[in-house]
Amino acid sequence: MRRAIATVSMAGTLADKLEAAAAAGFDGIELFEADLTYYGGTPEDVRARAAELGLSIVALQPFRDAEGLPPPERARMLDRLERKLDLMERLGRLLLVCSQTRADAGGEPERLIEDLRLLAERAGRRGLVVGYEALAWGRFVNDWRQAWDLVRRADHLALGLILDTFHLLVRGSPTVPIRSVPPEKIVLVQTADAPSIAMDPLFWSRHYRCFPGQGELDVESVLRELLAIGWDDWLSHEIFSDDFRSTSARQAATDGMRSFLFLEERLGCGSLPPRPEPRGLGFVEFVEAAERAPAFRATLRALGLSRTHRHRSKRVELYRAGDVAIVLNLEEEGFPHAFQLLHGLSVAALAIETDGAERARARAAALRTTPFVSPVGAGELAIPAVRGVAGSLLFFLDPARPGATLHEIDFLPDPEAEPAPDLGLSGFEHVAQVVPPTELASWILFYRALLGLEPARRADLVDPRGPIVSRALETPAGRLRIVLNSSPSQTSAAGRFLARTAGAGAQHLAIACRDLLAAARLIPAELRLPIPDNYYEDLAARFDLEAERLEAMRALGILYDRDPAGELLHLYTRSINGLFFELMERRGGYAGYGEVNAPVRLAAQAELDMSPAEALTLARGL
Repeated sequence: MRRAIATVSMAGTLADKLEAAAAAGFDGIELFEADLTYYGGTPEDVRARAAELGLSIVALQPFRDAEGLPPPERARMLDRLERKLDLMERLGRLLLVCSQTRADAGGEPERLIEDLRLLAERAGRRGLVVGYEALAWGRFVNDWRQAWDLVRRADHLALGLILDTFHLLVRGSPTVPIRSVPPEKIVLVQTADAPSIAMDPLFWSRHYRCFPGQGELDVESVLRELLAIGWDDWLSHEIFSDDFRSTSARQAATDGMRSFLFLEERLGCGSLPPRPEPRGLGFVEFVEAAERAPAFRATLRALGLSRTHRHRSKRVELYRAGDVAIVLNLEEEGFPHAFQLLHGLSVAALAIETDGAERARARAAALRTTPFVSPVGAGELAIPAVRGVAGSLLFFLDPARPGATLHEIDFLPDPEAEPAPDLGLSGFEHVAQVVPPTELASWILFYRALLGLEPARRADLVDPRGPIVSRALETPAGRLRIVLNSSPSQTSAAGRFLARTAGAGAQHLAIACRDLLAAARLIPAELRLPIPDNYYEDLAARFDLEAERLEAMRALGILYDRDPAGELLHLYTRSINGLFFELMERRGGYAGYGEVNAPVRLAAQAELDMSPAEALTLARGL
């Protein structure tokens, strides 16, 4: 299959889109007619520039209102067709015709067949081809099987079928009958995914499409049927999205190619290096200015993390407890310093333990990620890394070997180490990152394609100052969990964090502990996020909790949830520069993240995070 992308899938000028598609490695483009209309050059200029970039013009689209029109309108349609065929001769070979939506059109099958045959005859005389596509909201033809029946009965060499995964899947049309279609009659397949939303198909299509791998439609089922019949032609992304219109053409094209590589691998016909098996977070690296470090050091110690090591050659400290490792980077040059200057106290890097760091690096390169090479001192580990959310780093660690771990090679024991209180911390639970709404789908695909994390269903969190969308991604065994949060509101917790930190990425780090009630008693009260008493009154009404246990949770600010498999206890710290920690104790097989408690946590943070002066400043900027 040859890979293409419709120009409507990208923002920017036509020149931007051509260059972005070529840079991402596409073989061709579908030319959306509006892009040509707004272009300052001739059709020949477009064709020449595409060829110069190694791109074929796969199709011109769309040609609307073609079939079933009353006589006066039909004559005008044929005049319009001839003009488009004139244009096609200057551009390419395939004209996309979509099914009729006009109220004054007729839907008698014989009449539709006659019109489609007439279109094909006029195109065929010029050596061109017409492709017919069923729109999910078409007035008479809204199912691909109807479109195929008309194409089959029109029986013309210059007429073929176009399949669009969005139109097919949102109507719930079966895919198995595709096997009955001769592969040569399918002249183009368009791919699009979408979130699972109950809404009008036209509005859904125009505003919420996304690349396969970013949504929840079963695009793979359509492509498997095509592979089964030996179809091997142009496969093209066609994405209408408000978010994509707000990003760069380069980002959309990169996501589109990443989507194809992801799809092909899942279909068993890809060429990506094998996916590494994530084994969890190896360490989380914070950056801070040296003069402000004492406050953060005190927070880490209060959470049971001891400074055990210092870096051999850099102003970098290592804090540990159980399998938790936090790096505090106080360097005053290079990437860490630049990241700190831009974002303040923030998470500059995540390190993923894998079963093969070099394999992870090779896969990341094939997926068009941005590599990063940091300076390495004599005898220190060279750790493969790529850019992640907000320009932070994602390191890949090889399996730890006795005597050859990072802290043993790059660090020396800290002679001034002081033991921290033992809070029974056992390991990293998850990390939550905040991304702009226009980037949410992009990072979902990034983590799916690179590390095999699978997204849970969307959770809509209720923040008193604005809605937050949350998507949790994790490995099947739950060894690595990353939560992505996004909000259209600048005043929500997510929006405030992006504004305060210039979009730093990671906002909160969750750590697992063995006994949260015991741990919470060792955490200073001024560090714990205060929770309203009303929450515990509601908790008592919802769950049959012992009075003594409920009172202990109330006193310590511990939140609670239960599902059929188990229960969850968790607490939050107050925020520092928008960052905060969460301690979690899962009991039994509880699999969620305590989303039911998000509103009370967000309300409590809203009370503390924004002073009246901050609120006034933000209001003036809106």
